[in-house]
Amino acid sequence: MAETILMPRLSDTMTEGVIAEWHKKVGDTVKKGDLLAEVETDKATMELESYKDGTLLHIGANKGNKLQVNDLLAIIGAPGEDITSLVGGGAANGTQPAKETPAETPKEAPAQEKKQEAAQEPAKPAEAAGGSGMDLSTIQEVILMPRLSDTMTEGVIAGWHKKVGDDVKKGDLLADVETDKATMELESYKAGKLLYIGAEKGDKVPVNALLCIIGEEGKVN
Repeated sequence: MAETILMPRLSDTMTEGVIAEWHKKVGDTVKKGDLLAEVETDKATMELESYKDGTLLHIGANKGNKLQVNDLLAIIGAPGEDITSLVGGGAANGTQPAKETPAETPKEAPAQEKKQEAAQEPAKPAEAAGGSGMDLSTIQEVILMPRLSDTMTEGVIAGWHKKVGDDVKKGDLLADVETDKATMELESYKAGKLLYIGAEKGDKVPVNALLCIIGEEGKVN
């Protein structure tokens, strides 16, 4: 059965992504972990990997085009599979499996409410961090658990590649995250020092929950 891939939310402030490059074309065979595309966010250019084996049946945006978070990015399935209903439904069809999750509720809200909620979302991890003895006024970058698949509601920390106090550069591998589809690599989109880790190896972290904080040394009490 064909599966839709939506534009994931790759940073806490991301509302849209630009397709910087496709590494697969329609008709290509795709395996789990294959690099599908590079996506430019408001933070950095991130690599988007496939979490499904199959054939790339549809591309939702060409190189240079913008897609909103949760818009239809691609469809992977069996060769020759009929995807008319998926393409015709666009992003709305692709979001159906996730409408039961809190992360998808904004998709059904009016446009004005969605904008307001998007503006408020970065404050959620700050509130959570407030109970951890952190000076919120000095925090430079809060990293949330991204939504790495269309049905993902939480991720499990498979392993950390950095520890608190380590220097981090843009593109450095921070952690491996197990989703309901596959194990994905989570890269940093900011340079700085890893000040705080919100979950240990083996812990489950809901989508948009606090994952870690990167900033200047000495900014966490």
